[in-house]
Amino acid sequence: MAAPADADGPERVERLIEKTGAALDEGRYPLEITNDPDIYRAELKRVFGRAWVYLGHVSEFAEAGDYARRYIGEDPFILTRDERGELHAFLDSCMHRGAQFCTAESGNTSHFRCPYHGWTYKNDGSLQGMPHMAEAYQDLDEDEIRLEEAHLDTYQGLIFGRIADEGPDLETYLGEFTWYLDLLFGTTEEGMTVVGEPHRWESDHDWKTSADNFSGDSYHVLTTHQAGLETENLARGPWEELDDFPGASYLACTDRHSLGYYLSEDADTFMGYPDGIADALNSGLSDEQRELFGRSVFHFGTVFPNVSIIHGIQSGGWGGPWACIRKWNPRGPGTTETTSWWIVPTEFAGDEAFMHESHRGWESLSPGGAFESDDLTIWEGISDSGKAVTHELRDTHGNMQQGLGAMSDEVQSVDDPLHGPADVTTKGLYFDERNSRTILRAWQEMMAAGDPVGGPTDIGDDGGSDDPTVEADGGCPGGSCSAGDDPEVDE
Repeated sequence: MAAPADADGPERVERLIEKTGAALDEGRYPLEITNDPDIYRAELKRVFGRAWVYLGHVSEFAEAGDYARRYIGEDPFILTRDERGELHAFLDSCMHRGAQFCTAESGNTSHFRCPYHGWTYKNDGSLQGMPHMAEAYQDLDEDEIRLEEAHLDTYQGLIFGRIADEGPDLETYLGEFTWYLDLLFGTTEEGMTVVGEPHRWESDHDWKTSADNFSGDSYHVLTTHQAGLETENLARGPWEELDDFPGASYLACTDRHSLGYYLSEDADTFMGYPDGIADALNSGLSDEQRELFGRSVFHFGTVFPNVSIIHGIQSGGWGGPWACIRKWNPRGPGTTETTSWWIVPTEFAGDEAFMHESHRGWESLSPGGAFESDDLTIWEGISDSGKAVTHELRDTHGNMQQGLGAMSDEVQSVDDPLHGPADVTTKGLYFDERNSRTILRAWQEMMAAGDPVGGPTDIGDDGGSDDPTVEADGGCPGGSCSAGDDPEVDE
């Protein structure tokens, strides 16, 4: 949980935010913004209270009544599909005394009953009733009592939630990055599906560190993951075709999101997918997207603030092809809970040979994965040193200057529609830290904007979708799916 702020915390936070903005112009940033209690408390409101935050995938909520606990910042939400097939995210806080009304991580139910006084809600958030309602609440306006609800919208099956009332709709927030999400999560006609339950684990690192790392940093692989890359007897698949890793790499950045990827010269690479992938491609993809996917080996990136995406053959041949969604949930200053989803094209979910190789992606990125253990050791060290008094007293700054000015003459801009609408550079994953500057600039701008306006009473007034059901993404239209029996309460 968030630590108490220092007495001089608010003023210091504003100074640090301003200092970060100025330093970023020169490719630097104050190291004390990592693992700082005052900064962290401000982030919960200014970043996680304002941004569209990833909550899950529609395939996890195929039936009416399906639900799972998910988080926006540290706030616990129950993401569910109601009896009409619409998605909702309710704050897990009863409108009577604030008790958490859902004690399970996931399941299926038509109602939620608070264990404190028995107030019961339908899975559309409306009040169903409570014990002895006729005697205890004779003049209660039941229609005024609804669970607090986040704004929801979906894009290519990805479900995002937002607390604040004011702000852009989801597609505007994602901006030009939608081109790449179409490519990676709208790949095939039947879309993607989550396999099994997401993995979860907690570590002592700042969420910003991992979001930055996955936004397009292959520079660290040369040192941090050297042993994993030198492992013998791995079937490296399309990676075998790449003689020059930096030369095959590209970095694509939009206003607040970033993606890195590797391409082969072979137009039929398709990340190593089975032969049927070409015929399964989504007809809505452009010629450029189809060509880019055909040459693709591996993609990874970050949608600000705290969800990272992977699609392809895992680095060095450690499993795949697979897609993986990783969310960096803040759990206090210097503490992050990682939630990681394994996701595959629906067309191949029944292919045992493919699923076996895809499942191997966990061998590198999971609690026991070869690359995961490498990263966590480094990230925890960054967090531990980030709270050093020395950084504050000496105004110590970190460096992310690759790609600025004449710093990296290996980096060249790409002007080719094949690579989509983002600003793209060659060799960017190794010699251009534009990804880090992009993510941190998005953070700095949200932090500088102050506290957001709170959520609305009627989410229908939101700038997002009025109906986030998105039947094509696996919805349950008309509430025709089964759900649990109603609990016995007075209505």
